[in-house]
Amino acid sequence: LWLGSWQLQRLVWKETLIDEITTRLGSVPGDMPLHANSNNHNYFMTSIDGKIQSARIHVLTSTKKIGPGFRVISPLILKYGRSILIDRGIISEKDKNTPLGLGGNSITGYLLWPNETDYFTPEPNLEKNIWFARDLEGMANFFKTEEILLVATRLKQPSNFNIQDPTINIPNNHLQYAITWFLMAGLWLAMSIYFFLKNLRKRTD
Repeated sequence: LWLGSWQLQRLVWKETLIDEITTRLGSVPGDMPLHANSNNHNYFMTSIDGKIQSARIHVLTSTKKIGPGFRVISPLILKYGRSILIDRGIISEKDKNTPLGLGGNSITGYLLWPNETDYFTPEPNLEKNIWFARDLEGMANFFKTEEILLVATRLKQPSNFNIQDPTINIPNNHLQYAITWFLMAGLWLAMSIYFFLKNLRKRTD
């Protein structure tokens, strides 16, 4: 029962988080913060002018729409000289080695500090240019940029790029987990009553 109640609390927290992200993504884009940080500016919408560099990292991913594919991460030089990273979107596996162009200079997107690596994440295959997660620190060190990632939502570039809803990868299965725990509690109670009555009958016999 405690685990089921805890999952309901997690459900409220997760729905609030998704609502906050949706609200931020729907807000009017502001200027790029001078000191952007993950505590205050995660999913902060911004519009910038900059130049996308030709270098790119391919991060392995998969979507229902295109199947296996890659996120394309490139360095982005802002008009006033700062260098950050840009997530241009997702391309299919067959487009990995095709020219993708540099896109437009007027870009709208949201800031993100992804934390997708763990102990089991393989090291990037630099020879084949395949990364297995968005490792912000590693990608920034690789391109010598600030540890800031702009995920593009509006950018002039080839049509084979796909922009994905950022909330789609946030798991929200807490209601199912809560129901499972409550059903187990009910089953446990029913079995306890059964064994109690069974033992009571044996004693009376």
